[in-house]
Amino acid sequence: MKLTPKDIDKTLAGFDGRHVQPLKALVLTDPQASQYDSLLARIPGPDDVGATWVLKAWSEANQLPRPAFSAVFATLPDLSEPDAILHVLQMVRFCPDLARAHRTVFQSLAGYPRVLVNVWAFDAYVRTQTEDETEDRAARIRAGLTHRSKAMQARARQLAREFDVKT
Repeated sequence: MKLTPKDIDKTLAGFDGRHVQPLKALVLTDPQASQYDSLLARIPGPDDVGATWVLKAWSEANQLPRPAFSAVFATLPDLSEPDAILHVLQMVRFCPDLARAHRTVFQSLAGYPRVLVNVWAFDAYVRTQTEDETEDRAARIRAGLTHRSKAMQARARQLAREFDVKT
């Protein structure tokens, strides 16, 4: 089923910020370039939480093209809603090379009041480090393992497994 921008408008307008059922209908479609563009045009803005949720779901389903990732990452400095920020940070794991240019934003989110944003900013920063930064990556992961937040510790354990960091 092909959705029009009006369909997307209607779906996002029906999203209450909590119940994602209306958004799942968008995710089940075969996304087209016009749909990416329609969602990207809403970021930042009053629909950015719903729009980033759909884009994240498409990235998890391997249905988001690389140029769309770049466009989403570029919106990060302008986002203010914690859920929208979180969705974008969680997308970094699917295309870290395209997110590398935004590492200063990830660093600025360290210590963010919402724990999960802080955790995923850490994840994004670690994933975007280059091969010549492996020592720093390992040190950051080890520091994450002893962080006071259990969520940070869990994310650091996952990163330690992925990047083969000995603990």
